[in-house]
Amino acid sequence: MMAERRIIPTFNIYKTLGSEVSFIFSNLEETYNPYDASSPHRHNYYEILLFLKSGGTHEIDFNVYPIQKNSLHCISPEQVHLLKREPHVNGYVLSFTKEIFLEESTGITFIDRFPFFDNPYAIPVVQMNDVEQQKIIFDIVTKIQSEYLSENQDKDEALYSYLSILLIAVRRMYASENIHGTLVSQRTELTHKFKKLVDKDFRQNKSVSDYAKLLNISAGHLSDTVQKDTGKTASEIIHERIILEAKRLLYHSPKSVKEIAFELNYDNPSYFNRFFKTHAEMTPEQFRKHIREKYH
Repeated sequence: MMAERRIIPTFNIYKTLGSEVSFIFSNLEETYNPYDASSPHRHNYYEILLFLKSGGTHEIDFNVYPIQKNSLHCISPEQVHLLKREPHVNGYVLSFTKEIFLEESTGITFIDRFPFFDNPYAIPVVQMNDVEQQKIIFDIVTKIQSEYLSENQDKDEALYSYLSILLIAVRRMYASENIHGTLVSQRTELTHKFKKLVDKDFRQNKSVSDYAKLLNISAGHLSDTVQKDTGKTASEIIHERIILEAKRLLYHSPKSVKEIAFELNYDNPSYFNRFFKTHAEMTPEQFRKHIREKYH
């Protein structure tokens, strides 16, 4: 008998963390006291988890990453994640909303410049093996902690500035290092626009030519650019986004597979079943059974 569906809760930074500000710095152990991080959940805010020791796993949108010493895990709003750290694992958590950058000269698009946020196609983990990298990050985090605990004048502005510097430092590491065997390169503006469009329109537009028209370029040029930047074809990126949404719906939605197919704009549920099995290596029903048993 299939396990009863469990709704994945979404935690609000203001209610869950008991703060009226849009930035919170805390110890890893303290941040997860308000709720059970070993159960699937999501936030309406961004998080950077800095792990100081190894032990356990962190599952983000159904991908499992080992918790390694001196690593950074980046969580975006609405991502489903499941943290299973061993008791001795400590570190820090930086929680913040997009709105903290609204008053900055860079504007709200500042957060969009970081490939590890709001990007379901990217690996959200940075491993700091280099001593100099560790020193850079730890120095910034120490400054953030000191400022956060202070009563300094213009404290908020200082914190947001330090956070901006931290994000830029992490981006430099992310762009230049070999992460889990995959070379991550800087994305061109075209690839960035393509991925933003896919994330917005994947339900309606499912072919490379659809997005090429929206971007006023040829399908061939789009495909060549995306593959050069990401190592994946444009079609693979479109399909990955559809499959991710299907997995999310299969786990936390009460809808039938047929209804989910229609929600994703597949008029033929049988075709959707074949498409899902090709990319997920199991049928939608098999995935639903597997994922619900796993979390119960």
